[in-house]
Amino acid sequence: MTDLLALTIGGTPIQAPTGVPIGGFNAAGGNILAAVRNLLTLIAVIAALIFIILGGIRWTTSAGDPKAVDAARKQITYAIIGLVIALLAFMIVKFLGEFLDTPLT
Repeated sequence: MTDLLALTIGGTPIQAPTGVPIGGFNAAGGNILAAVRNLLTLIAVIAALIFIILGGIRWTTSAGDPKAVDAARKQITYAIIGLVIALLAFMIVKFLGEFLDTPLT
């Protein structure tokens, strides 16, 4: 990654002066962000599973009422969409952490 962002003059890379902070996370910052990411993903997955189960219960207890069945079907559909979005967000953040050489794992 440093090659992509390196400044060069005539093909010779310019080095940063010593003692100048170059930014980025240290291991502790990356570990904190990873823990928060994992916790939020876990909460989203648990919430989605709860809503899927509740939608199944609503569907089962609808007694054939078309409006109740439709509401339960929508609840299950939205819960699955939320689950997919949460997992995609997890993967995107993980990919960006690896791409930017930031310890977010």
